[in-house]
Amino acid sequence: MKTLLIKEFRENWRSFRYPALLLVLLFFALADPPMLKYMNDFLAYFAEIEIAMPDPSPQDALATFLGDASQIGILVLIFISMGSIAREKENGVAGWILSKPVSRWEYFTAKAVSLYAIIIAAIASSSAIAYLYTWSLLGRVDLVDALWATISFAVFALLYGTITFALSAVVKSPMQAGGLTVLIFFLSGILNLLVSETGIRDFYPNTLLSEMALLACGQSTPGDAAIPLAVTLGLSAAILLLAGLRFQKMEL
Repeated sequence: MKTLLIKEFRENWRSFRYPALLLVLLFFALADPPMLKYMNDFLAYFAEIEIAMPDPSPQDALATFLGDASQIGILVLIFISMGSIAREKENGVAGWILSKPVSRWEYFTAKAVSLYAIIIAAIASSSAIAYLYTWSLLGRVDLVDALWATISFAVFALLYGTITFALSAVVKSPMQAGGLTVLIFFLSGILNLLVSETGIRDFYPNTLLSEMALLACGQSTPGDAAIPLAVTLGLSAAILLLAGLRFQKMEL
């Protein structure tokens, strides 16, 4: 397992898949706070009429970072993880590795662990930078609120990392895995419009996005996000387990 994990981290770092996610999230962490801080100055300079807008708050800046990360960041995450297993099945590397004294569960688990590690590391580091940069420019956000908002985003990102990884394990090509996950991502957003005002809302993963913004702004409590957090984590675990069981029986 140790050898497989080292292989995964090395290959994904050299192929720029892991740095790509980190750099995209860091871009929003460094761009969103000053954009909000100087937005009124930009509008005053370029607009022909005066536009009165309220001064941005540090909570707005953190919520904007998390919002951008939960859209563009998720799409980048899908792109980097859609070939996790499908690419190696396609080019025969998976069959070659599994011809060695390596079990399918070890192979599957090593890839899942390496993917989850980079997701958590990228979100934790970029969120910390966004928090500190926002503090330096606009003021302090309550640390507990920021932490729970970040956890909500991380759990949502782990779900789509899991979906992409699971599809990569059971379909024939990376493009199929990526395309299906993008379709699920957009359809889930549309469905969220229908369930957001119903009792299903508490059990729907996309609720984490609205709770994330409310938590960042101090308008919600961790208890309000507890059910969607638990449901989303349980769904991710179930998807991963089912994909692993299916992968054990597939012909490579």
